[in-house]
Amino acid sequence: MIRGFSLLCKINFRHYSTLDLFYCCMSMIKIHECPCPVCGTRHPCWTEHAMYPRFLIGFDSGIVCCHSIMVTRFMCQSCRSTHALLPEFVIPFKSHSLFFVLAVLKDYFLSSLTVSQLCAKYEIPPATLYSWKAAFLKDKRIWLGALQDVLTSAEKFLDFLLRRGLEHNLGEFFAIANRSLFQTRIIRGNGSFTPD
Repeated sequence: MIRGFSLLCKINFRHYSTLDLFYCCMSMIKIHECPCPVCGTRHPCWTEHAMYPRFLIGFDSGIVCCHSIMVTRFMCQSCRSTHALLPEFVIPFKSHSLFFVLAVLKDYFLSSLTVSQLCAKYEIPPATLYSWKAAFLKDKRIWLGALQDVLTSAEKFLDFLLRRGLEHNLGEFFAIANRSLFQTRIIRGNGSFTPD
């Protein structure tokens, strides 16, 4: 998986729909500058390998929107491995965008809505809400470390994520954890999936 980070700082993403943001970020990723995640070649010769459809769910103007997008896979000519190219706000192997998940969690931790009202508003089952909450708390602990995790509430950490500049935070977390925020499956070097 090739991830494009620091793209959101170049655009005012709050004025874009989820679909527009996807295409805007994809147009800004410079694939020739991305190193291969498998062999580490700094400037591999990337060739377009294939495309596949997937859904991307966002919360645009207070409405849950489901978009169909095409994800491009590239092949590294050095090691012949293939990788999907995704912008930073697309969670690998998930349909909901990062902004959607963070909006749900912000409402969960800061709102007076009940779980059933929250799930109705975002059109998700309670099990999804609780799995996102568990992943968020686990990622918070990885990011902050055990001691700082105890001292930092979930609300303060959400505020930190959204206020500091999300694009820098996502790249920082990827460097620490070797996976994206909320990514629950990781790909091993041999291409097999394992649960996190």
